[in-house]
Amino acid sequence: MYRRVLPLLLTAVLLLSGCAAGQKNMPQKTDEKEMTGQPSDMSGEGSMYMDTTENVIYLAGGCFWGMEQLMQSIPGVIDAESGYANGTCEADADYKTVCKGNTGFRETVRVEYAPGQVSLDALLLAYFYVIDPTVENRQGNDRGSQYQTGVYYTNESAKETVERIAEIERGRSEKFFVEIGPLKNYYPAEEYHQNYLEKNPNGYCHIPRAEMELFSRLRIDPGDYQKPAAESIRDKLTAEQYRVTQESGTERAFTGDPESPNGVRYCINSAALRFVPYAKMKAEGYGYLLYLFEE
Repeated sequence: MYRRVLPLLLTAVLLLSGCAAGQKNMPQKTDEKEMTGQPSDMSGEGSMYMDTTENVIYLAGGCFWGMEQLMQSIPGVIDAESGYANGTCEADADYKTVCKGNTGFRETVRVEYAPGQVSLDALLLAYFYVIDPTVENRQGNDRGSQYQTGVYYTNESAKETVERIAEIERGRSEKFFVEIGPLKNYYPAEEYHQNYLEKNPNGYCHIPRAEMELFSRLRIDPGDYQKPAAESIRDKLTAEQYRVTQESGTERAFTGDPESPNGVRYCINSAALRFVPYAKMKAEGYGYLLYLFEE
């Protein structure tokens, strides 16, 4: 079973597709969508949609209302836009047609970000944290091919990062249904869908508010911590520390420690952790975390 199961907190009415709940009030598509790039051949992968913005990623994670707001809440995200990706053609890129489930389009959020403030690693961390990658064509209470998960890149740099992180995520469970590949086409969704949860604070969202708030406070960016080569790690650690942290070893059992009055004892893996006093944090390179100790 995947690392967690989202609780069923919705009423019976919302057990229907959340995005479909507002379909009868949807305005008709009246204007043509404008593409922001052009397709170009990519060896071995057919055509890839070339977004002219370098730091951008396209995330399909179920109903785009929630994924859009999640991305907007992360510091460093410049813009998040709901749309339809990797489907048949522009004529089919409207909500009512996509909801039929036969266009190939995924409800997708185009995310533009400032790499000096947040990395693609961090955005993908948030993405994989809130989705369930072990199911196909559904997320939360939403069912249909338009809710299929996927991460779509538009340049080689993003491709490398996406594939690296996807490989890690594949190892977490037996099933992995997230589509990983180049963006082939994309069309912005109707204005009705843009910033939907901002305009409708009590609207349906398959992502818990607590998870939204968690990433809105993101301060430690995983992209800033690249794992060194094995030999470099070995040079910095004792043999026991290397075995515990890199080879899933364990420390020797300790004895003689008295239990607390309530029979509970807490221990810390000293081979994997290092205590840094507050007074030395800045000198050790952790000055950016000092704010955590402020009242």
